[in-house]
Amino acid sequence: MVTIKNYEPKYREDVQQVCINTGPDSAQTDPNMRDFILYTFCNYYIEQEPENVFVLVDENDRAQGYVFGAMNFGKYLKKMKPYLAKVRQTGKENYRDAIMEIIAHAVFSLKYPSHLHIDINEPFRGNGNGSKMISTLTGSMKSRGAKSIMLVVGTGNVRGINFYKKNGFKILASFKNSGTVMAKEL
Repeated sequence: MVTIKNYEPKYREDVQQVCINTGPDSAQTDPNMRDFILYTFCNYYIEQEPENVFVLVDENDRAQGYVFGAMNFGKYLKKMKPYLAKVRQTGKENYRDAIMEIIAHAVFSLKYPSHLHIDINEPFRGNGNGSKMISTLTGSMKSRGAKSIMLVVGTGNVRGINFYKKNGFKILASFKNSGTVMAKEL
């Protein structure tokens, strides 16, 4: 049985491992790719906006998935700068990819200032877990004033795009190098 819980620092390593598990295969073996993935898609959220982090935990209280987000793009961009400096140290291509991710959010940030990111270890996908996690985060953000939310998903990730559509997101744009931008009103 799994449950969704508020993030606590005791879940840090589990959350980071989920991020690595669900990233590119090279994140398992290449320290630069690992650091790029963690600095771009994980550490900011658990360190700067832990109130916007929810974890899917198993019967042993180990995080097997997460959903997190930023309430305000401007705050995110300002506080993300030290993480980008660390990404830069992992290589030019990684830095470019991190910047492209941020640009994809920036383009739509006036109308959709909040964004989210979700990952779940493969054995825990399905059974509505992802939908429940998105509902938990968006409900929490809405109760604190968020009016809309967006995300970026890989353009070739058909399963992901269909999942987000099922959860009320609409495609805003697709960019060859930075993914498909999707959003919804809360």
